[in-house]
Amino acid sequence: MEISRQQAHWGEMQLSQTETTVRFCAAGALPKYGEVLRVWGMRDDAQPLLIGVAQPDGDGLTIDRTMSKQYLSSLGYWPALPEQYVADTQPPQKRVFFSHDACFRCVLRESEIEIQDDAAYMIVSCCFSPQKKFIFSGIFSFCRVENGKAMLIWDKKRDCPVWTVPKENDAVT
Repeated sequence: MEISRQQAHWGEMQLSQTETTVRFCAAGALPKYGEVLRVWGMRDDAQPLLIGVAQPDGDGLTIDRTMSKQYLSSLGYWPALPEQYVADTQPPQKRVFFSHDACFRCVLRESEIEIQDDAAYMIVSCCFSPQKKFIFSGIFSFCRVENGKAMLIWDKKRDCPVWTVPKENDAVT
């Protein structure tokens, strides 16, 4: 699985299991300025699970940690393991979303955007005016513009834009 850092790819997480344990093996790039990086696992709205502190290993950083399934269960991470992994110097304050789409990642870095976020979708909007820089220019064809606002709806599971958020009783294919 991918490990992200500041909305970009940082490294990879490999998992292996025995009857009673889960082994987490992480490998990633050396940080700038000698920062001490920690890797957290995250799922839904659960507290971040600290996997460990990344240690220098050759030209990169690694973590090799084994946790009992009983311990993971006590933290709410067994039988459902983390869905994503994040490397940073501080614990994540909330679930961090990572997209493979480079244009969308650039949009998320802009300070002028407004975000409505839930487990399945992210609705990102900004001002649409001739006097302002248009943040969504790289992905304009996926936007809706209404009442001076441009809006983009992003399906997190499929990692792509959609035109509308399905109603709860609609089947998602």
